[in-house]
Amino acid sequence: MGLGEVTVESVRRAVAEFDRLGGDEFRSTYGFGPARKYVLVHEGRAYDSKAIVGVAHGFATGTFWRAADFTGGLASVVRVLQDLGFDVRTAEEHERAGFGEIAGQPAGTRYASREAASRAGVHLPLTESVCGTAGAGAESILVPADQEVDGEIIYAGQGEAGRDQSFKTPANAALLTSRLTGIPVRVLHGMREPGYRYLGLFRVVDAWRDVDRKGRKVCQFRLTPVIDADKTNSVAPEGTVKPGRRDSTVQRVVRSTVVSRYVKAMYSDTCQACRVRLMIGDRGYSEGAHIRPLGSGHDGPDVPQNVLCLCPNCHVLFDAGALVIDADLTVRVNGVSQGVLAVDEEHGLDVRHLVYHRERYGQQSEAE
Repeated sequence: MGLGEVTVESVRRAVAEFDRLGGDEFRSTYGFGPARKYVLVHEGRAYDSKAIVGVAHGFATGTFWRAADFTGGLASVVRVLQDLGFDVRTAEEHERAGFGEIAGQPAGTRYASREAASRAGVHLPLTESVCGTAGAGAESILVPADQEVDGEIIYAGQGEAGRDQSFKTPANAALLTSRLTGIPVRVLHGMREPGYRYLGLFRVVDAWRDVDRKGRKVCQFRLTPVIDADKTNSVAPEGTVKPGRRDSTVQRVVRSTVVSRYVKAMYSDTCQACRVRLMIGDRGYSEGAHIRPLGSGHDGPDVPQNVLCLCPNCHVLFDAGALVIDADLTVRVNGVSQGVLAVDEEHGLDVRHLVYHRERYGQQSEAE
């Protein structure tokens, strides 16, 4: 039996055991010392990579390896964990890792090589284009030199050549988490001349699947620059007893157009998906949700046929692809039927927009 017996599930069980016992007791119980060079980063926490693999081997085979039973390092433990889709870093990389701006590295800074950008902490991986995990989100991405960047970025997801991409792929899952949390992502851009340029912080504001020229489904992410007043640092804030203005994480924009108001009035602010009518005093509250988004990459029309009246909860679920509407107007949340969409005969709902949403957003719940 060898390291090839270790599975994703056994690694997750070892991580859960580490969390249950705590680091010191975990290492003492299973016969390991602290990691000297490589750590496994899972959902924002660092774990001793060799100890995790030794215990994971036990969960997978019944034989729990101790430190003396096998060798660690890049060619063994690191390779096994990375092949299973886990994030492994040097301890030094982990100490420098985090979200938000890196001190002393303002937007516009240039680097002669990826190694220089990694040493600066802007984008740690030397080969991967996305740095992050599905649990915590993406810390940084690398945009290739042949992609022009002028304001917003349409970023292509990752996957196996010739096959449909999935939001379960670690890199895509990390970016999808960033879209849901709203935490900014550092963007490094390759330059046509040798070197790289740090573009600053961006937010992942949209994620969907499209079909490329070869008929393959590919993940797409839209990122927009973060303005200075809305930047997020990785250092915990001290807070204030008498706050004036506060920083906030903006995850979506709720538009209030004439068209949206028309649709909301048609349903008296009652959600078409769940039938809930929120009341604020004696007034109803709802949100107009564009089925095919208005932003670039979609260019949906701002017409009643492309707008739903939803409560805030259903609106968030709809934008994130957790709520989809089938051809027979069945509403599904995370794959579970919730009933039929309410549609007024005067609405003129265009089912082509529902197809567009279902095909491009309906697979995001795969990553949950």
